Amino acid sequence: MMELTQEGLAEQSGVALATLRKFEQKGHISLESFLKLLWIVGGLEELLHSLNPPKPNFTSIDEVLKDGGRRERKRGRKK
Repeated sequence: MMELTQEGLAEQSGVALATLRKFEQKGHISLESFLKLLWIVGGLEELLHSLNPPKPNFTSIDEVLKDGGRRERKRGRKK
């Protein structure tokens, strides 16, 4: 457990204290500030890892050629 105060977290992350308080109260924060906070409290590695696309496990060149880079396409839904 880190036992950081808001002031300590703001100082270590470089995120303004007012921004941190607004994030805690309303849930609104810029991506840059959010990433800075994740860097300090942990979780940035997991976030970056989750953004990596899955890699197919090919065992031969024939499998690669059969695949042809085609993936199942899904349509987005309009809101």
